[in-house]
Amino acid sequence: MNKLIRRAAMAALVSAASATAVTALMPAHAAVPPPKGGRTAAKDVGPQVRPPVGKALNDAMKFVDMKDFAGALAKVKEADAVMDKTPFEDYSVSKYLGFIAINQPMPDYTAATAAYNRQIASGGAPDSDKPAMYSIAARLNYQAMAFPEVIKDSVELQKYMPLDDTGYLVLIQAYYNTNDFVNAAAAAKAEIAGKIASNMKPTEDVLGLLLNAQIKNMDEGGARQTLDQLATISAKPEVWGQVLDFALGTMGISDHQLLNLYRLSILTGTMKDTDFLAMATVDLQNGLPAEAKAILTKGNKTGDLLNQANMFLASDQQVLTALAAEAAKQTNGEIDVKLGESYYTYGRFDEAVAAIQKGIEKGGLKDMADAQTTLGIALLAAGKKADAVTALDKAAAVGGAGGQVAHVWSLYGKRATA
Repeated sequence: MNKLIRRAAMAALVSAASATAVTALMPAHAAVPPPKGGRTAAKDVGPQVRPPVGKALNDAMKFVDMKDFAGALAKVKEADAVMDKTPFEDYSVSKYLGFIAINQPMPDYTAATAAYNRQIASGGAPDSDKPAMYSIAARLNYQAMAFPEVIKDSVELQKYMPLDDTGYLVLIQAYYNTNDFVNAAAAAKAEIAGKIASNMKPTEDVLGLLLNAQIKNMDEGGARQTLDQLATISAKPEVWGQVLDFALGTMGISDHQLLNLYRLSILTGTMKDTDFLAMATVDLQNGLPAEAKAILTKGNKTGDLLNQANMFLASDQQVLTALAAEAAKQTNGEIDVKLGESYYTYGRFDEAVAAIQKGIEKGGLKDMADAQTTLGIALLAAGKKADAVTALDKAAAVGGAGGQVAHVWSLYGKRATA
């Protein structure tokens, strides 16, 4: 597999890692309910804490209400000092320790992680508390890079509720960082399937992680599909560079098909320095001096090619007039397609579309897929995106080098219509 694709996938992975913010933990900690014990109503059911534990924890909440977290922590430690605590009492103490660690003015996430892991280990958490407990523990363990614990927490959480976007992101990365690429890919696919089922788009982060996992699994076919899916939502040059690299590697690609790929490379910001001269050369070979000059100017290139472009430009308008007259006489559509492409290079997009469509209707073309692709490009430039994607998909269905060029343009069109 092309080594460059690994860099694209890794870039997506790094981006995903930075998306998990500590602040996502805070809403779940808006309040901690009073401990059961001491002031418990007779009708309450469920596990209880004994008065020595309950009184200390109730006092801790009074300090929390006064924003005195140091005083609250002292009271929780007093409750923790009670001997022979029940599992529920141990859970209650560690729940308060976690709350204080996160909500104090200078959060202590190391202490919070230890507190949440203790909650889980206590075995005393009521079922109603478990979703929040496992969700927050997974995020805290992720920040602590305790990836095996993240996986355990996430697996338990899914027994009570589906993972949210951040939960999936954390789980996928935990699998990846423990070299479990099979489960990383499976978790990413589950998240993506859920998004699609809800008529939502998968995120770049999750698609990037899936791509990376598929590469590690040597799943080239899957990686290609994921890269295509990523291209429909991403404008990142590193993603589009890989999409275009695959197309450029297609066997039997013609010079004109290459020209259409260069056109896409311009739009996606993936041109290399040498590409400007190569594209201008193909333009001039195809009698397109306006585009040749534009691309050389964009690439800050001077010299013989620019001189040639300027020389041909001087008479190109007369050539276009003659070309239009000749096209009108022909029953074969080749000249109409050529005329339409020339119009495209001058920014006369509606005329370009009309001429190419006429050429396709006439038929007799040497490369119908290539003409259909050029039509799709002109339609995109004219702002007719849905029609463009239809034309490009039709060309892509032909297969081969021409079909691959049309396919990557179709991906771009679908991104543009998103």
